[in-house]
Formats: sequence, C-alpha cells, structure tokens
Amino acid sequence: MLKRVVAVVAVVLATLVGASPAANAQTQVFTVHLAPSGDPDGSGIAVLRFDSDANVVCYTMVVRNIDAPMEPAAGIGSAHIHGPLPATGIAIGLAADFRTAGASTHIARNCVNASSATIDAVLANPELFYVNVHNMQFPGGAVQGGLAPATD
Repeated sequence: MLKRVVAVVAVVLATLVGASPAANAQTQVFTVHLAPSGDPDGSGIAVLRFDSDANVVCYTMVVRNIDAPMEPAAGIGSAHIHGPLPATGIAIGLAADFRTAGASTHIARNCVNASSATIDAVLANPELFYVNVHNMQFPGGAVQGGLAPATD
C-alpha cells in the first residue's frame, strides 16, 4: 500500500511540475510533508502549485492513518493553508473533497482561486505558511506541514 501511495505522489509531482512552463517568479511548486499535529500516527504529503498570474493554487494531497478528513465546523473546510506566521488564520481555503483509497488513505485534488497578493505573499516567504488537514476527531488539525520549495 505504501508503495502505491508513493507512486501516486511521484506521478502527481511530475504532472504538476510538467504541467506548467518553466517556473518563474509567479509560479512555484511546493512539497509539503504532513506530520502529526493531533493524530499521533497520521502522515501525508501534499504537492501544491501556486500561480499568481492566473490567481490559482492547484494541489494533490494524500493523507494516511487518520479518520476521514472533513470540516470540523461549517464554512471552515477540511484542509487549508494557514499563515503568515505568527498569525494562524486561514490564508487560502483548499475546498478539499477527500476520497478514500484504502482503509486509512485519503486523497484530494483540486484547483482553487486565490488573490495574487496572497499567492505572492506565500511565494515571498513560504516558511511562514503551512497546510493543515482537519477531521472530526482532531478539529484543530490531524496532520500539518510547512511549505518547502520542491527540489529537482
């Protein structure tokens, strides 16, 4: 199962990187390793592509060993990007609709609109932003991870 998840993430990363022209100041791909923030054995990975020219953030997330991701309260969403730190408010809602892929694996993929100013803020200081995935058991977040530029 782990090999299948790793293979899916590798294909998604290659697709996201290959789907855009050469990265420039307005487009960048980030890999986010999701670690436990509430669920002690939760994990995952997210690949995000920010494009401030198109005002779009596209992503694929795979999370494991957590209950099904879902919004803990109406209007919050099950996954989003918080920041900039030290603020912890929602910077970009990801409108994630996770589907189950095995006993404890959940996958979401989508593109959402975001203002170019917000995307530019993320691109300028990615270390000040993080992805958080919620579920009913851990409404404050089951797994989360800080943004880091994807490496070649």
